[in-house]
Amino acid sequence: MSKIIAIANQKGGVGKTTTAINLADTLGILEKKVLLIDLDPQANATSGVGLVPLDIKYSSLSFFTNTFKPKYNIVKPDSAHFDFIPSNIRLASIEVNKSKSIDLFKLKRALANIIENYEYILIDCSPSFGLLTLNALTASHSVIIPVQCEFYALEGLNKLLRTIKSIKKTSNPNIDIEGLLITMYDSRTNISNQLREELIKHFESMVFNTVIQRNITLSEAPSYGLSIIKYNPNCIGSENYLNLGLELIKKNTNELTDQKLEKDLTKILTHDTEDVDYIINLNKLKKNNIDEDYSHLIGLRKDEINNVLGFSYNDIHSNVWMYRTTTSFSLIKKNYLYLYFENGKIINYKLSTFRIN
Repeated sequence: MSKIIAIANQKGGVGKTTTAINLADTLGILEKKVLLIDLDPQANATSGVGLVPLDIKYSSLSFFTNTFKPKYNIVKPDSAHFDFIPSNIRLASIEVNKSKSIDLFKLKRALANIIENYEYILIDCSPSFGLLTLNALTASHSVIIPVQCEFYALEGLNKLLRTIKSIKKTSNPNIDIEGLLITMYDSRTNISNQLREELIKHFESMVFNTVIQRNITLSEAPSYGLSIIKYNPNCIGSENYLNLGLELIKKNTNELTDQKLEKDLTKILTHDTEDVDYIINLNKLKKNNIDEDYSHLIGLRKDEINNVLGFSYNDIHSNVWMYRTTTSFSLIKKNYLYLYFENGKIINYKLSTFRIN
């Protein structure tokens, strides 16, 4: 049986594209027939498989202009174990020029002509709830939701669940949650462990057993146009995504017989009286100051810090770096994070707040 799975979360930087590429390649290595669709105008998946977005002539835009032709639109990236439909910035015109009459079924109708050719069709969605993502959710049988191990990722999860609830009531009553995928996980940190516990507590079997651990190699692979398994088959990222592929296949193989593995949305999406905002106790997490826990930075090198926190004009030779933090907001306070290095790695950190007179 063929299955269309959207990989979605309106919050950027949670690992959607990384998951889309590496899961597609893993499923292909496991001898499944897979198609990956880049439905994001930013075209990160397209560049991530080694293609140049500006050179793409036949893109996923064809789904919405009634010009989709498989022999032109579907390509086979070098070194990939899946078929691919690329994207480029022209896809943004769908959001900009959308008419008053929004057709949420264009993608579904187009995929109906090719779905039997594949066991899995994965859709890498854009980080928004515009027409593109809504089309993807309407066309999909299920959704994989990457959830980054940080406080604000939970707020994004709540918004996405409300959107899926709306889609289930209107354009796609059969949509299900394939699973919540924990990404950028670091078992050494309090925030990673507590958020994982909180997700499992409230969503139980809807959370994938596999977690994607924080791994610098995962961020390097796309620059070479390769999946993580092709780039470095021996790293922890390769092991994680191989396990995810195996878990997904097992889940779908046993779906009809193993009640525990079913990802039924009844508890979350069909009770009008249930407030999704409080499925996870965000206020409790705020009181525990999880959003200001930077212990996951301990042990990282200076070049890795730039990848996590962004570039800062700190002296590369200094053993103390300073960042202006954005986890708290106040008109009369400035919040700073100090990082202390020894032998090029972080050994400690301190948060300070200065009041503006």
